[in-house]
Amino acid sequence: MPNFLLVSGGCERPNGYELGEGKYYERARLLRIDIHSGAVDIILEKGDGGENYPGEHPNLQYTSCCLVGDTLWLPTDTEIFKLSYPDLAVQKIISYPFFHNIHAVNVFDNELYVSSTGLDLVAKLDFDGNILEIFNTEGKEVWHRFSKDQDYRLVHSTRPHDCHPNFTFMLNNQPWVTRCRQQDAVCLEDVTQKIEITDPKKRISVHDGILHKDRIYFTSVDGYIITANPNTLKIDEEINVLDALNNEKLGWARGLTICENNIAYIAFSRLRRTRMKEKLAWLAKGQISKMSGMPACVLAFDLINRRIVNRYNIPLGHVDAIYGLELVDV
Repeated sequence: MPNFLLVSGGCERPNGYELGEGKYYERARLLRIDIHSGAVDIILEKGDGGENYPGEHPNLQYTSCCLVGDTLWLPTDTEIFKLSYPDLAVQKIISYPFFHNIHAVNVFDNELYVSSTGLDLVAKLDFDGNILEIFNTEGKEVWHRFSKDQDYRLVHSTRPHDCHPNFTFMLNNQPWVTRCRQQDAVCLEDVTQKIEITDPKKRISVHDGILHKDRIYFTSVDGYIITANPNTLKIDEEINVLDALNNEKLGWARGLTICENNIAYIAFSRLRRTRMKEKLAWLAKGQISKMSGMPACVLAFDLINRRIVNRYNIPLGHVDAIYGLELVDV
């Protein structure tokens, strides 16, 4: 069984809210949690931008990573780092002008699937970084809205997004992606194939999508794990993880990985101020200010017995926003 949990995310700027969209985070960090002792270590960070970022106030965060063998694919908003693991030596950096607000990278059949959330795209690349295919997540022409001649890495924000694609997964040998705006998951090769996850009118953001054994597991930001049947493409259960905490409210739920023993690890970011008030509509009045000082954390949740078996609080200052979780042996 794995011994550690990699946690990828970012640290807020003190004046990030005042600066606005695409300027919230000043430092990308990768943490490692010992799942036995609970010890939390900072093992990698990035505190400067570069040619692939805006010149002023670059948004620096590590988003959802993927470990394959001894290679860690670790994205930022605009780059993908190919790192050897566990020594974290940089082997390659991949970046394209259409990389903007990358939320996740996943590997299927020796190919990278990159969620370029800011442009509503998913790119399929080989391990050398060559582009194999680009999908618009509404099934439209890739450049129907954005220009292939502009360098979007140098732009802070492209909001509002049409889809806000988050996380890719493979189902029946076809790539799928979760879409925050539509509250669903769709097949990238045929977006008419879809799984309706939550009611779009509720504005509860959908994030992770993981195929585990005979179910697909999704997260919603209000602390639910939602399961779907991969054969019928229908939701069959909604699990309120916070019920096991007597419905204690935590921050933004995003980041999920599941052990073979059916322990799900789900991450909760430290709540931050946002101009998109509807994204916090699931919180009652008064809860936002009460929760603002709470640290980010990770819960270990037993999917069979429906109980929390461990809680890992992230020390304040280590990371505020969590994007991804990855189980590792060392």
